[in-house]
Amino acid sequence: MIENQVLDAPPIENASSEITAKEPIASHFPFAAAVFLSAFLLFQVQLIIGKCLLPLFGGAPSVWNTCMLCFQVLLLLGYAYAHFLSSRLRPRAQARVHAVVLLASLILLFFLWLRWKAPLTPTLNWVPDPGANPVWKVLQLLAMSVAVPFFLLSTTGPLLQSWFARAYEGTSPYRLYALSNAGSLLGLLSYPFFLEWVFTLKHQVHIWSTAYAFFIAVTLGLTMRLQSVAAEAPEAKESARPPHNAQPLPGASDEAPTYAVSIMWVALSACSSIILLAATNLLCQDLAVIPLFWVLPLSLYLLSFILTFGKRGWYRRSAAWPLYFLLVGLASTPKSLSYHTNNLMQIAIYCVALLMVCMICHGELAHSKPGPSRLTLFYFLIALGGALGGIFVVLVAPAIFSGFWEFQVALIGCGLLIFLAFILQDPSGRSERSAWIAGVIVLLAFLVPHLVPLFPEVKALAFLKNEFYTGSVALAFFLVAKLVLRRRKNVSAAIGAAGFPWQPVAALALLGMFAIVAYAHVMIGARDVLHYERNFFGVKYVVDDVDFVALVSGGTLHGVESKDPSKRNVPTSYYQRESGIGLLLSNYPRGESGQDSLRVGAIGLGVGTISTYGRAGDYFRFYEIDPAVLKFSTGPHPYFHFLNDSRARIQVVLGDARLSLEQEARQGNLQMFDVLAIDAFSSDSVPVHLLTSEAMGTYLRHVRPGTGVLAFHITNRFLDLAPVVMALCNSYHLSAVQVNDRHSLWILLFQTPSSPRLPHLVDKATPVILKRQPLLWTDDYSNLVAVLKPYSDLSR
Repeated sequence: MIENQVLDAPPIENASSEITAKEPIASHFPFAAAVFLSAFLLFQVQLIIGKCLLPLFGGAPSVWNTCMLCFQVLLLLGYAYAHFLSSRLRPRAQARVHAVVLLASLILLFFLWLRWKAPLTPTLNWVPDPGANPVWKVLQLLAMSVAVPFFLLSTTGPLLQSWFARAYEGTSPYRLYALSNAGSLLGLLSYPFFLEWVFTLKHQVHIWSTAYAFFIAVTLGLTMRLQSVAAEAPEAKESARPPHNAQPLPGASDEAPTYAVSIMWVALSACSSIILLAATNLLCQDLAVIPLFWVLPLSLYLLSFILTFGKRGWYRRSAAWPLYFLLVGLASTPKSLSYHTNNLMQIAIYCVALLMVCMICHGELAHSKPGPSRLTLFYFLIALGGALGGIFVVLVAPAIFSGFWEFQVALIGCGLLIFLAFILQDPSGRSERSAWIAGVIVLLAFLVPHLVPLFPEVKALAFLKNEFYTGSVALAFFLVAKLVLRRRKNVSAAIGAAGFPWQPVAALALLGMFAIVAYAHVMIGARDVLHYERNFFGVKYVVDDVDFVALVSGGTLHGVESKDPSKRNVPTSYYQRESGIGLLLSNYPRGESGQDSLRVGAIGLGVGTISTYGRAGDYFRFYEIDPAVLKFSTGPHPYFHFLNDSRARIQVVLGDARLSLEQEARQGNLQMFDVLAIDAFSSDSVPVHLLTSEAMGTYLRHVRPGTGVLAFHITNRFLDLAPVVMALCNSYHLSAVQVNDRHSLWILLFQTPSSPRLPHLVDKATPVILKRQPLLWTDDYSNLVAVLKPYSDLSR
């Protein structure tokens, strides 16, 4: 998935940038255009197809990581293809083979355009069965839609590097990679903040396909140029040596890498891939409930490539390693590992830790890079590591970890890789002494707070209990001491004069010890967690508090039940009696439809709190996409008892709510609800497809004509969804009121203007207050950026 693993190769130092008079600078434009377009389109297609897939799989954040896994595997195949062509075939054969593949992909794109009316978005209803793992369905759909164009885009970097070097001997080909960096970041950032805002999904696909066809044309032109160059002097081209003023890469060697070095390349790439995907999971699902926040981890990942593989090479071991050990302490303290943490300090620490691990992994890759003749092998091994990292996070980690522990695995694993890189370079242990000593000091400082409780309490030393304080102060003290002693000639020789590498060994031992201690603290702190479960839709915790039991997922509370038996059936949190849904269900006029019972539908089960409003003869039907949630409220020993205690008849339908309702409508099984509650928007993973005009039409088919009510729960810390709901209201000519209490915000939509005047509801309901113009979402257009709350509202 990560194009910059190829597109950010370092420049050749002191290489000639002179271009012969026969080859003006303008002749480089086709190469530059192809490189820039390939990087830009590579990221754009990932975001476009991800937006297409989210509605089919309930808007789960894991869809994005699954897409990234598929893209990493395709990237690996693309690099393998490029390595095969450049190492096994002559230039003319390379050009001919690649031209055939390019034309075949263009024909396939045109065929899909005719069949699906949009080349990347199939009309097939590829959705998993209820309760099944959606990962394989996501991978199948990606293989059908974008596998071929993504594969070809991923081959561009290494192939064009090789072709440019052949066409312009004496000119460094690595300047092209600066353009790829710009293209990658522009493709990433322009989509959510511009392209998604301005164009519909259909138009995005058409624009991308047109740009891809232009990319094919440019690359085909380059294949023709390569064939002509090879035809002019094939033997000379094959045997030509680099010009006298071309120098090898700093620290690079054209010798074949050893097995140890090859394994290290794979491991470093895998480590950075793991921490990228793990940080995306951790930040976007379990820590920071912020929409579009996944852009930040990926941007930091790309930035690390730019900084480490750039011309200046910002990576310095002497600074990076001590900072790494500091961040290990900060990001692995018991507080930051607990499930309920959610503050800006922790978010910042995790982001900086992600950047530092990527800087080290990619910096070590740049430090051990091979000569130009081994670059395709180098990039292939990097792609292999990225794919293995994706497989671990998407497929393996959910099966073996109950939480997002892969972040800590990558964090600690980076330390092991530092040790491996150190040993491969200097087995005697005489280099990087200052960095290792700083690491030992910092880790010891972070261990102090864990040792303090073992001794009698001294108020004057209370500050030692704070990991943030002791670790930071220790590092600052070391850096100051190093600056003071730098001018003394014999200091360096005096430190660690022995041959044994005691500094890295001590740091490695302390790293393992600290990981064990931190994990033990987390297990002790998790004693209040009755149950936790992880699946495709995130990690859920059943928390045992003093007075209640709660269901928590990330930073979102999904339901609360009192532990007092006399209050067990009292509706709580968003659904208390003074809430919009509480007032509606308590005062809904029974008997107007010819029956005293109510038919209530609810999109989103939570812990089933709404069912407490059910009376004998009532029917409550819940639509829930996450099968794990159902287990918390059903069975012989449930954690929540609302469903079991309700006097109404309860039925739960597993699967995406909209798809289930549409299937019921096609089968003629219209539910005719008196009230349909749409409650799926409290977290950052907003299922946009439940707020579109097409979805609204489906809802109205399932409520009683004239008397049926739609209740939208739009409580969300970061999104203002009222303009979207009101646009739907206006589009279907409905009446609306809002009920805003201190726990929740509900918007109730009625089919007649007189309906909102229900007893008690009329006293609490108010007209809907909008802070921006109504915004109609459709299946073809939606934009979360347009409904983000301003910072002034977030700080309240």
